[in-house]
Amino acid sequence: MSNLKHYRFVPLIALLLVLACKKNRTSKIEIPEPEPPHVTKTLIPIKFEATGLTINLKYKENTPLLTEISDAAGAKTLFTYTSDQYLSKIEKYNNGKLFYVGYYQKKDDEKMISKVVLFNYDDLKNNYTPKGFYTLTYNLLQQLSTIQYYNNANNLIDTRSQFYTTAKNLSEVDMIDNSGSINVNTYTFDQKKGIASNMDHAQLFALESEHWFLICSGNNLLSYRNQKSPLENTDFSYEYNGDGYPSKMTITKNKNTQQIKITYKSIEP
Repeated sequence: MSNLKHYRFVPLIALLLVLACKKNRTSKIEIPEPEPPHVTKTLIPIKFEATGLTINLKYKENTPLLTEISDAAGAKTLFTYTSDQYLSKIEKYNNGKLFYVGYYQKKDDEKMISKVVLFNYDDLKNNYTPKGFYTLTYNLLQQLSTIQYYNNANNLIDTRSQFYTTAKNLSEVDMIDNSGSINVNTYTFDQKKGIASNMDHAQLFALESEHWFLICSGNNLLSYRNQKSPLENTDFSYEYNGDGYPSKMTITKNKNTQQIKITYKSIEP
């Protein structure tokens, strides 16, 4: 009789073991896979769009070397480089006609551009007329510190002195003409990634272009103040994309507002 009781318990124990295994399988803890880390992209701007405005930028393939700025109104600026990627020439066109040329020069023992020689171009006469030149000096951080403008007779006509914050953003520009008159412009910036922060030679482009975004080679411009011409005072605000660059710019000047959409492309860092 005791043997019979023993055998009756064997199937029961086996059943309990099977149920226990099933329970363990069904109650297995699911460990979620970690989300992949966000890959920070290196972005360069390729298009600015607003009502009545489109600005396109082109680069050497897979590089941050700007080769062209053009807009829908027919203005176009071309940049040419040497084999070792130094700026060598700037050309400005209006509706397909060349009217301005600048040649960038550096001394053989230096790595920075030190002089830009300028010419006006007459399309009808196919003739270049010397316009003068400007010289460039830099601080220890290789930021432009002094730009001196000369006419074609080698007479100094203007001196531009540039000052920077500890965050390496432009803070003040003092313009002194040949009469000694001084005009002071001041600037403030945000702490986000600059629109032109990955663009090579942006500080040189900014001397030759009226486009505000070229000043944003560190962070992004928030305000511009002109001591002598307050009507030129301008404020900027931004919306930012997931990579921390401005995706929309709002410019306010004399109570007039313009919103500009910014498009980028990614390059290898």
